Amino acid sequence: MKQLNLILNAGLILALAAAASPNLFAQSAAETLQQKVALPQQVPPPVPTVTKNEDLGTVGVVQKFPVPDMFTVSTTQQYFHTNNVFYSQGGKVSSSAYLGTYTGSYVPYSLVNWTPKITLQYNMARYGNAAPGDFNNENVAFSSQYVFTEDRAWSWTSAVDLSRFTAAHASGGVFYKEVVYDNQISHVNAIGANNNLFLVEAYDLTYHQASPSVFDRLDNTLSLSLSYYPCHQICIGPYVRPAARTYVTNTATQNGRDDFNLSEGLDVTYQPCKYVDLSADLTNANDFSNTAGVSYNVFAPGISVTGTIKF
Repeated sequence: MKQLNLILNAGLILALAAAASPNLFAQSAAETLQQKVALPQQVPPPVPTVTKNEDLGTVGVVQKFPVPDMFTVSTTQQYFHTNNVFYSQGGKVSSSAYLGTYTGSYVPYSLVNWTPKITLQYNMARYGNAAPGDFNNENVAFSSQYVFTEDRAWSWTSAVDLSRFTAAHASGGVFYKEVVYDNQISHVNAIGANNNLFLVEAYDLTYHQASPSVFDRLDNTLSLSLSYYPCHQICIGPYVRPAARTYVTNTATQNGRDDFNLSEGLDVTYQPCKYVDLSADLTNANDFSNTAGVSYNVFAPGISVTGTIKF
């Protein structure tokens, strides 16, 4: 009897989730991608090294940086567990999950300090215990990165990302669309003389123009992270990311909504070869809102494998 009650309660939770408004799915899907997928992908700039010659001795720092690859094709397969599929305040649904990401990017032209990029990305999310939360997502992003300084420590990246979310099952269709305008200033600082520990700081000013418009918002986000390389193939990266979110659309239930979002996590990546990355990560997000009933907490540990081809 106890097992039957547990099954009935779980079924009731899923039924309520399925009957919820499209806004519930819009929030959960968009937040899942924001936590688990980075678009456009950014990497720390290469660090010049000191070289030696038997005849000349130490040559010194050589400011030579590789030309960006014109085409990049990658896929990431993530498996994780989440304690809050629908990013709700109460009645949380826990589930194992799969997120498959397929990305292609093209660099049409580049200079020493400037790199434009066009990126296409497809994502599919599936939840083992919460099929109503399954979704697909398509993105196209246009980005431009400009490097300010000779040591390539300071850079500015601007991007426009067009995104569409569709329900994974036949009766769903499109339930959310948005255009994201992002400007990011980032700084990479090597700590110590061994070039194996880096502090990465970034500030993002982002505007989300969404449909439904109840999710139109302006984000101010500060990112602080460390990248530690105990050896060439392993990177350990803890991070913290506080953000102030201002929702610009007022409704009867959302009037002057402001959120403070705090996410933190740890990622450990092992690269056995230049084409493959293996990762394990812990992510946690807390959202504190002045609007009743929309705050949430999500904890999602996971593992992933990424394959990349560049040419």
